[in-house]
Amino acid sequence: MDQFDSESYWNRSSSRGFSFDDDEDVQGVTAAGSNVNVNNILNDYDTISEASFDNSAAGSALNLSIKSVISEEALKMLIQEQTLDDRIMSKGVAPEEELRLLRRQIQTTFYNPSPEATAYKLLLGKCASLEVFKSMHEKEQLLDAVLKCGGGDAVIGVLLFLKKTLNHKNFLKILEQRPQALQSYIGYLQQRQSQEAVEVLQHFGKHQEASLIQFKSAMTCNNLQQRKQKLLQLLDQYSGDMGVVSVYLPHFEAALKLLELIEKERNTLDNLVDINSTPIEVLYQCCRKHSNWKEQDLTRATSPFRLSADLHISPAQFEWTALNERANAQAYADLESVFERVPAWLPLKQKQFHISFSLELAVLRLYALQAPTSVLYMFLSKMSNTTEKLELAKRVKCVRAVVDALAGMKDANQLTQLKDSLPERSEEQFYCEKALKTLQTKRWTTDNIKLKL
Repeated sequence: MDQFDSESYWNRSSSRGFSFDDDEDVQGVTAAGSNVNVNNILNDYDTISEASFDNSAAGSALNLSIKSVISEEALKMLIQEQTLDDRIMSKGVAPEEELRLLRRQIQTTFYNPSPEATAYKLLLGKCASLEVFKSMHEKEQLLDAVLKCGGGDAVIGVLLFLKKTLNHKNFLKILEQRPQALQSYIGYLQQRQSQEAVEVLQHFGKHQEASLIQFKSAMTCNNLQQRKQKLLQLLDQYSGDMGVVSVYLPHFEAALKLLELIEKERNTLDNLVDINSTPIEVLYQCCRKHSNWKEQDLTRATSPFRLSADLHISPAQFEWTALNERANAQAYADLESVFERVPAWLPLKQKQFHISFSLELAVLRLYALQAPTSVLYMFLSKMSNTTEKLELAKRVKCVRAVVDALAGMKDANQLTQLKDSLPERSEEQFYCEKALKTLQTKRWTTDNIKLKL
């Protein structure tokens, strides 16, 4: 193969680089309808490649085709991207540069870029003229191209363009046919707390999501009367057959009841609650004002038992809140009543101790709040697992519970060691001696029965 003379080659007219600044008619490299043939470009690069790499001493040629590096489709998109790269003209730009940029803008106007090339530019964060996509079909192609490439902010940009240039019916039809685009658009509207998000969701029958957005909007209102009015409107709107899951309506009703309670009983609760107080915060204050824990009063508006029922507060939340409030108030005598329940299946039976969370958690919390040992012992005595009781009793330094656990394990040796370690003639030592004697008596009685048999 003949070698090109480098100087004569680069001076050939056929080798001149493409320029927008040429005075003669410029067709350029455009999208669909371009006069530049990509295959010719590839062939030219192949020829150059063969000539440039045939310079080995042994005469063997290294043929590297551009087709082996980049696909034809990718090269076409790359050329479109480079030639249709719009730039904003800055002040004081030279006339030649301004003319060149104007030519590019005119070229973009008359020659439509492909949807894929435009989507690629948008995803890179570059400016792209969307007005060149005029028909509804072209706009749908552009949206599909952006969705196919991954979406992001580019999808929102295209959707806003479609909303601006299409009638509302066609715009909603496009969203209906593309769930991914619909989800992105609703997310965009929700971030801006737009009422349009509710309207779009209701149009597509998504009343559950719409009701939650309306509920959030109502709860962010800082005026008590306005929030109350919005909650009333929400309940009135969705109390009928609107396809709302029934689990939502009780929460809406509970929010309204809480607001009404705060409005009426704020003074009773010493103004320690306000419009933004949570149900648990209000429950805590109601526990503080409650006086008779032995009776589960459901008549008074500030009764913790009634509040828990009205606001659907779980038993575990109620018990944990009451435990913390009563312990902080050092009203330890009420704790037993907090955890007493009458079995629903047998109303005539006496109240029984019932706790809805871990006994260990209750003991550790009371210990952290510096509750008396007698209170800790009351909860430790409810534990059925002797080994766990022993370990926990040691952690909270409750000697009586340790003695009970060792006696339950019939460990006389450890009981003896514990008795010797306790202060002389202390209440704990007497309790340990009694447990040790009881254990020895039971063992002696058992052994005698065995001998008689």
